Amino acid sequence: MTDSPLVSIIITNWNGIRYLEKCLGSVRSQTYKNIETIVVDNNSTDGSLDFIAREFPEVLVIKSGRNYGFAKANNTGIEASNGKYIATMNNDTEAERDWIKNLVIAMEKSPDVGMCASKILLFNHRDLIDSAGMQIYPDGIAFCRGHLKKDQDSYNEEDYVLLPTACAALYSKEAVVRAGLFDGDYFAYGEDIDLGIRIGMLGYKCVYVPTARIYHYYSGTIGSNLSLKVYLSERNRIFTLMKCCSRTDLVLSFYHTVKRYLYYIYAWFKKAGVSRDFAKKESVFEIISVFFKVYFSVALGAAGMLKKRREIKLGKKMRFKKLYALKPEFKIKAREIAMERRIYIDWQ
Repeated sequence: MTDSPLVSIIITNWNGIRYLEKCLGSVRSQTYKNIETIVVDNNSTDGSLDFIAREFPEVLVIKSGRNYGFAKANNTGIEASNGKYIATMNNDTEAERDWIKNLVIAMEKSPDVGMCASKILLFNHRDLIDSAGMQIYPDGIAFCRGHLKKDQDSYNEEDYVLLPTACAALYSKEAVVRAGLFDGDYFAYGEDIDLGIRIGMLGYKCVYVPTARIYHYYSGTIGSNLSLKVYLSERNRIFTLMKCCSRTDLVLSFYHTVKRYLYYIYAWFKKAGVSRDFAKKESVFEIISVFFKVYFSVALGAAGMLKKRREIKLGKKMRFKKLYALKPEFKIKAREIAMERRIYIDWQ
């Protein structure tokens, strides 16, 4: 490509040395060469920093004094970056050689494109999709489009989707900065949904790029800690509602949440989906305590989120349902979330 814009690839790392050779090796092998690679290390103790310095000296490493989480670490990388575009990349991924090139081609097609979603496949089951963009439920919980579906023709067309997952996404740096970066209070999970909604509220669109292929070791960094994953996902989706959605949508979200929880209970008895994962890993007491902690944390953080709501200067405020109803495939139903989706894959 002539006059290729600089792309800043930002990788957040926390004790992920076992993944770094494949991740950084795939970055080094990209056919798109106008890149800078930034690793923000969240105070790893497994030798990650020494490994990067020895094996990948071209990488800029920013060391944090403690584990600030995915959202704040990405912000640190964005602030240090020089690129026109920001590529966020999990440390537990391996990209195909044309990954960045194909994302940039899609981004450059139209000035109203501010985000691009990759085709993410499972690392050890490369015929199965992890994500082909994101779908969202009316209470703010989001799941990956095409998750665990076979990599077939239905996900091989470039098209607009609602949002990317920041596991492997390309953003316009201008759009990210205008939207206010990731929310560092989220720590991890749902921060990309919040940012994507805010970027969308600015008028930017998201394109799914099926030729931008990357492989993901599902939940490689956080592992099988279901309680933490559920806690962060549930808390952060409420934070997003409080910040970005109309009062009407916030009130109606309670109905949708109750509906989703009832489906979880039904799935529990059927030993299906998300509830099957919980039944294998956690006790009923642990599950109840997680949701208690979620709503206690939301109560503590409400004032801060409402302050951020007032500070968001995005011009016309969009109603939440306009965000998920742009196309039918952007929606996800409560039954599908509870019965078909997974939050832990024990056969990877």
